[in-house]
Amino acid sequence: MHFFVTDIDLKTAAKFFGTKFACGASVTGDDEIVIQGDVKDELFDLLPEKWSQIDEDSIDDLGEVKR
Repeated sequence: MHFFVTDIDLKTAAKFFGTKFACGASVTGDDEIVIQGDVKDELFDLLPEKWSQIDEDSIDDLGEVKR
């Protein structure tokens, strides 16, 4: 999943995801958060609800990417 927004604090977002989904979530780069678990479908709805500056149409599913 990919979306690009510059005014979201990634550390705060990662902590929110970890709490919301009871999983590991960490910032792994300048513009990336890795979330452990199968939460992709929930993210499509959650992101625009939590952060109004993210339009659901601007979120891309990049498929299964193994790290």
